[in-house]
Amino acid sequence: MFILRMGHKKALLSTLACIAVLAGCSTAKVNDPGTSSSPNTTPAVEPAKRGAINVSVYDRGNIPPEEGNWDKNRWVDWINKNGPVDVKYTPVPRWESFPKFNALLASGSAPDLILEYDANYRNSWYSQKLLMPIDEMIDKYSTNYKQILEKYPLLRKIGTKEDGKLYEIGRLNVVAPHHRLLIREDWLQKLNLQVPTTTDELYNVAKAFVNQDPDGNGKKDTFGINLSGVGFSVISHIFGRSIDWAEQNGTFVHDWERLQASVEFQKRLFDDGLVDKDFLTDKNGQKGIQDFMNGKLGIFAIDSAWFTISNYETLKKNNPTAKVIPMALPKSQFGQFSPIISTPVQMVGVVNAKAKDPKAIMQYIDWMVDPQNASLLKNGIEGTHSQKGSNGCLQPIDTEKNKKELYTDDLNMMRSDLLLGKCAEVYLVNLRPEVPTQKELLDINLKSKEIYINKDRPIPSLGYDFLPVLPDDLQAIVKSTSKSNNIDKGDIWLKALVGGTGYTAQQAVKDAKDVWEKAGGKQVDDYYAKWYENNKSKVFSIDDLYKFAEQSQKELK
Repeated sequence: MFILRMGHKKALLSTLACIAVLAGCSTAKVNDPGTSSSPNTTPAVEPAKRGAINVSVYDRGNIPPEEGNWDKNRWVDWINKNGPVDVKYTPVPRWESFPKFNALLASGSAPDLILEYDANYRNSWYSQKLLMPIDEMIDKYSTNYKQILEKYPLLRKIGTKEDGKLYEIGRLNVVAPHHRLLIREDWLQKLNLQVPTTTDELYNVAKAFVNQDPDGNGKKDTFGINLSGVGFSVISHIFGRSIDWAEQNGTFVHDWERLQASVEFQKRLFDDGLVDKDFLTDKNGQKGIQDFMNGKLGIFAIDSAWFTISNYETLKKNNPTAKVIPMALPKSQFGQFSPIISTPVQMVGVVNAKAKDPKAIMQYIDWMVDPQNASLLKNGIEGTHSQKGSNGCLQPIDTEKNKKELYTDDLNMMRSDLLLGKCAEVYLVNLRPEVPTQKELLDINLKSKEIYINKDRPIPSLGYDFLPVLPDDLQAIVKSTSKSNNIDKGDIWLKALVGGTGYTAQQAVKDAKDVWEKAGGKQVDDYYAKWYENNKSKVFSIDDLYKFAEQSQKELK
């Protein structure tokens, strides 16, 4: 199955064969937060004037009051003390970043460097000519990021827009499971059931988990599977549905058939009482996590970021005999697939067209992507927040302390984990095998990697990052239909799930098609189909993704 975006595969894959930890980057010694010594820099006869820039940072409300805020805290101070430029951070609400950035851009007060994960948002700003091309600033002022681009040209190809210029700053990720499907193996054993391998078996096991008292408390108080959180996404992947468009028989089409099959299956689960009836109120999936940790959920579709040491230890404390295993997604009528895995290359940043000091911006980017600085922001200060374990990798000393003091992920968005070598796979190396619960979690994580990073059960498609930028009028069509038709939160699909016999999945798809066509959606479908027809020999494909994963894994070892 082949999907999405630009780039000559032969050049890419020959480059990937040479994956190694970046050499030649600056490795100047940096000071710990709170130290009074100055950075170890190379003396200059006449020091250049120090630049000053403004950079966005997601505000998740996760900085304890005693630590400060995004104007001043230990890490902001450390970056300004050790980095090459003066930085002021503009906090942006994580889940309301688009309207906030739009307001800042409209008022002329947007940051010089905008860090934003969502490709649709970045594409919107590009189409409005609000972004600065960065080719020239890289050529003139960069060392570290320029070297990364040379070693991994896919970064340049994906960050380049239709005008042939580079606009986006990207990072290299370790390919790892992003979503998983976990199951209570002890419940299976108690009820004499096997891990389900088909959608019919999945339904039957979920039904048994609800009706046959798997926790043995004599009450009908367990759920079979979750629809909240990432449940809709994981179940859609079972039916080969990822994004709205997919390659089928050499063409790129809007895929309605697989979506209908997914909605029909989820509707059946809901109608038959196998899921939490209140899943719509569980907006962020936290109720599902609590149900799982409390031993009330048998099959759990979960984001890997939520499957933490703390959550697993809570599960074991509440249910000492619980045995959890990851399971391959069951086979559907469309084949067998895997849930979302991390993309190997991810665009994360753009430069404001009104930025006044491209040199300072580039100096900041170069410093932040340096593996030494990125590692420190990721792991904290060695001896304070982390220490080397038996595997030679830094591991947390006190997870509770780090929750309070190590709130650096959003500062560190440009970090390329692939450049950190074998210690990049934190979901493996941060666990201590000598601790029984962590050994169990390590085994689960290793098995998840084996199951989901598997080209025999591929992900259905790559993400929107690999699609071309739509013209403004076509973007407006997509935006106007998103409330009703959004792939996993659209009103039409949610209405179908809870609408009983009065509103079928078939009717929901018909209604969604009507909304799409009345808005002019055929123009979008035609645009993507034509793009794919003209570029399918050059696009980055699913096969290329798994070759990247295989080759990069060899280097990580």
